Amino acid sequence: MALIPLDVASKISAVESIEQMTLQVAEDIVPGAPVRVDPATGKFTNSNGTDAAEARTYGIAVGSHTIQAGLAVTAVRRGVLSGFAFSQAYDAPIYVSDTDGRLGDASGTVSVVAGRVIPVPSELLGIAFGKLLLVNL
Repeated sequence: MALIPLDVASKISAVESIEQMTLQVAEDIVPGAPVRVDPATGKFTNSNGTDAAEARTYGIAVGSHTIQAGLAVTAVRRGVLSGFAFSQAYDAPIYVSDTDGRLGDASGTVSVVAGRVIPVPSELLGIAFGKLLLVNL
């Protein structure tokens, strides 16, 4: 399984947010990380696909820098995000990885589809479409 890298700017932005939530974080969270609500604290923590409890992903963290434990981050549950460097084809599923706080191009131990790669037209004619993540958790 290949992990999905961020683009050079290491910034994940919401192009469109249909459903999102902002919560304090229990551990450091990087932009683009899948997050879940910790049932003991009510705070966001990194999620992964290793088991059912860890795979209860709420959304994908947005922002331009690592959020330190104790601060707040917004996670998009349904929407469109920019900032990933996709090599996958359009409409390819993107999964929650077994690696904590990362997305991948193949299912983790517990299969959680975080979203799909969608095209975004270029502003210039003749330029290939870009790629965004349609999040639907």
